[in-house]
Amino acid sequence: MKTLFKVCWILVALGCITGCASHTNIPSHVRMAIEDFHGGRVMELRQSCYYGDLYEDTGKWLLSPHAFESVHHIVDLDGKPIHPSGQRGIVPAGTRFLIEKIEFPDIYAMTTRMLSSPRYHTWVYLRALEKLPLESEKRSHFVMLLPMDLQDREDVESNIAKLLAPEGDVSRWLKQRRPSVRVAIAHKDLKTGMTRDELVAARGEPHLWIAQQGSYGLEMVAWYPSHEAWIRNGRIIDVKPGRSIQKVKHRKPGSP
Repeated sequence: MKTLFKVCWILVALGCITGCASHTNIPSHVRMAIEDFHGGRVMELRQSCYYGDLYEDTGKWLLSPHAFESVHHIVDLDGKPIHPSGQRGIVPAGTRFLIEKIEFPDIYAMTTRMLSSPRYHTWVYLRALEKLPLESEKRSHFVMLLPMDLQDREDVESNIAKLLAPEGDVSRWLKQRRPSVRVAIAHKDLKTGMTRDELVAARGEPHLWIAQQGSYGLEMVAWYPSHEAWIRNGRIIDVKPGRSIQKVKHRKPGSP
């Protein structure tokens, strides 16, 4: 019995060690350089984002350009997507944040993150620099999630740049938009006449770009699960309910 008990404990210990192993391919000196460069930087949101619970880690807010019901970062034991819950509201594009740290999924991070959180992603910890119309509940940080399996510094920097811009860039750009467009972006709404950049600032990069033959020739469709925006000559000409993805041929996000 004692031998069996010892074997069980050894297996448990091995499981813990394996479960907490580093999940980043980026060397430690490169990670440190990235963290030193970004730590303390003031940045602005490129897109208006939803905020809510970071899955079951309710001590932090998750920021996402897309609706929580349409994104997932973890799966259950059967491989089915688990969506973040507790979506609360919107933080407008141009909101200023301080980058407090960038946390890669190394051994230390894996031991401190909840098992039911996106443990294998790189977390960007943000602190708001202005008063936001949030729920009364106060939390220490906002977190933006970078993709898994980042390969090098260029990969990390490009993904950060998709979400955050240097202080002043987005706010200056927003001042040049029409007032109705600024309101639409802040509320994550779409309206005809918006440009592609304005669409992305409001709703985030589309899940898919679709090449669609329209009555006036080839048109691009920005597809989101709930709706789609039809674009001709660089501007939205119509907004329709989103079709089932099986019914359309698509291109990857960012395709021309």
